[in-house]
Amino acid sequence: MRIFIILTIAFSLFAFGGTKAPDADPTAFWQQSESLSIQLGVRDKNALAETYTAVFSAENKEFGIVYEAKIKVAKDDWGFVLFPQDFPPGVKDGSYVWSCNVNGKKVSSGTFKFTDSQRTLTIPKK
Repeated sequence: MRIFIILTIAFSLFAFGGTKAPDADPTAFWQQSESLSIQLGVRDKNALAETYTAVFSAENKEFGIVYEAKIKVAKDDWGFVLFPQDFPPGVKDGSYVWSCNVNGKKVSSGTFKFTDSQRTLTIPKK
């Protein structure tokens, strides 16, 4: 029985001895993440399909380059992709025409501009 008590005390010191109460400064526990992107989305409002694959294409008109991203979407959930994160690397600045195809049929489209100035972030000093 004595060995059990000694082991319990030793385990308690080991398991909980390294923790400390949080500091009064809550910023010590905050993390930060920033990203500049363009969100493209599509939804089957009537939920006619159980799941479907949405193929998003974004064409840079100046360079004639087409970038593509595919996602699987369930029922009437929204399916989103982020440009440029979800597309192949090497995205160039410029004006884009985008579209989304499901089963070979264009279901959504639009335009956007992606420029260097959009990628300028200012992170506050700590």
